[in-house]
Amino acid sequence: MEINFSASLLIFLLSAAVVIVSGILLAKSGDAIAEHSGLGRVWVGSLLVAGATSLPELVTVVSAVLLDSPSLALGTIFGANMINMAKFSILVLIFGGSNIFKNLLKLQVWVATFAFSLTFVGVLMIVFSNHIKIFGVSPFGILLIILYFLTSKFLYQNSFSDSSEGNIKEHDSQNTSIKKHWILFFISAAMIFIAAPLLTYSSEKISEFSNISQSFIGVLGLGFVASLPEFTAAAAAFKIGAPDLGVSALFGSNSFNIAALGVADIFYTNGSLFSSSDTSHLLAGIFATILIGLCLVQLYQKREMNIYSFKTPSPLIVILIYILGIFVVFNSG
Repeated sequence: MEINFSASLLIFLLSAAVVIVSGILLAKSGDAIAEHSGLGRVWVGSLLVAGATSLPELVTVVSAVLLDSPSLALGTIFGANMINMAKFSILVLIFGGSNIFKNLLKLQVWVATFAFSLTFVGVLMIVFSNHIKIFGVSPFGILLIILYFLTSKFLYQNSFSDSSEGNIKEHDSQNTSIKKHWILFFISAAMIFIAAPLLTYSSEKISEFSNISQSFIGVLGLGFVASLPEFTAAAAAFKIGAPDLGVSALFGSNSFNIAALGVADIFYTNGSLFSSSDTSHLLAGIFATILIGLCLVQLYQKREMNIYSFKTPSPLIVILIYILGIFVVFNSG
């Protein structure tokens, strides 16, 4: 059944609202579970919280390829990875303080390195894309998923050795409280699974009616909406004095997003998802890689934050490059 532009816009706004509210609830319940799990804060943030808040991206990109909209899937992921780094810089400016980079755990460098590496591999797959299928499955998607699990295993094995995890609460003895958070977690995830396909469908229609490319709709529209749960969870972590949880959640989300692209590649039946890319996807991937790289340098240097520095990476530079990236992707699309 065909719908008009007004109906498409209404469906988009309603489904986006459901995704945002459900993502906030999911992030809060996931954060509560993580806080009492006894696991390392960085690993919990980069896997549990990041995975929970990145469910919109996973559902959206799989729905996009099932609707034969690979352009929307690629634009959504690289757009989300771009905006996550802009949000990281905004949170650092608002809540971080001048010594934020000095106070973060050393393991954060590895979380950011993996996010950078996986995004870069995704860009390479666009450059060297082809239609190879092995037993009906694209090897590109399998490779991304394997790399993601290997990086997660590394973080898990090293998170316990960090002596700075003392701020995490001990394991919660009140099982009823934990059960409540798990129930809220799964209900929120179910709502996202229902709303995200509608978000994809309405975005396609808006793209058709407005003559705006699907690449740009994905990069700016879905990339922004789907990444709001990450921002909410990270902002909450900063406000309660647990920046390591928030930082690892944002970088971990970028890694999870690329793994989600690998899952979508497996579901895509017309060859490899990456072979359906265009110039705008490549540019969005390049900008995402650059932004993650700049934030990685800030974490590695562990210097006092200099907001207005143009000689070394600073939050202001990251935000400006993000704005430039959106402008370039829009024009290329």
